[in-house]
Amino acid sequence: MSEPLLPYAAAIIKLLRGVVYFDDKEWETLLSYEKAIELHMAGIGLRLHVDEADGYAYLSQPDDDEGESENETAVARELPRLVRRIPLNFEATLLCVVLREELLKFEMREPGLERMVLSKQQIQEAMQIFYPEPADMTRLMGRIDRVIGQVERAGFLRPIKHGDEDVYEVKRIIKAKISADKLVEIRDQLRQYADSRRAV
Repeated sequence: MSEPLLPYAAAIIKLLRGVVYFDDKEWETLLSYEKAIELHMAGIGLRLHVDEADGYAYLSQPDDDEGESENETAVARELPRLVRRIPLNFEATLLCVVLREELLKFEMREPGLERMVLSKQQIQEAMQIFYPEPADMTRLMGRIDRVIGQVERAGFLRPIKHGDEDVYEVKRIIKAKISADKLVEIRDQLRQYADSRRAV
């Protein structure tokens, strides 16, 4: 006789695959069984993060988090890594900072709106200022497009259909990766580095 499925099994599977957003069908199940899911994940060395206000939830492993005890970190390091770490190069990190800053402005300007959308052209223009004056603009735009693709694969941008224009939704999970407190510090460091690169 097979064991009955957990009522929150779909939410667990969705979390193991990535971020769960408020418009996913598993969202309500996740909220209803949040404590049970949290305990279930803790049993396999994962930590559940839920941000109801911004409408997303995700998993991390203890050594990803600050404030873990030494014992918890030591045990976590013995476990296989389940939660993917997606390395971002300098340009992709810079774009994430640009997007996080734009999201912060958007929330202050449009507090009632849930989704922030930017066109590819807007993203290209926001990034262009960090590069030296190009001899070949087409080549630079292609380079920035590859950076956009990397950030999209990392889950911080989602392409959406908008006629013939390339448009992206900025996913709010980026707030979990770059807090408002850290934004200014990281942005200034990256801009100083970008300035030094442009001067070369």
